[in-house]
Amino acid sequence: MKIDPKKVPVMKNHCKTCPFKPNKKGQWQDVKLANDVIARTLLQAHQICHGTEGENRKPTHRCKGAFEHNLEIYKRMGLDDLVE
Repeated sequence: MKIDPKKVPVMKNHCKTCPFKPNKKGQWQDVKLANDVIARTLLQAHQICHGTEGENRKPTHRCKGAFEHNLEIYKRMGLDDLVE
């Protein structure tokens, strides 16, 4: 599915099921799933927040955790000015 990032904002907070949401120790709730998302999306896609899609599966927000992680990688590569 192609999305226009300008029309699908990034979540302001992690949803309750976000694999990137830090637990009490500051670690991701689901490291394996977070790494799977990173492998699928880094430099090629946006992760839609499944906690906000609803029954019609229409994307309403992008995943805060995936966006912030990938943005950090883009910054280190000097590509953050290309991120919408």
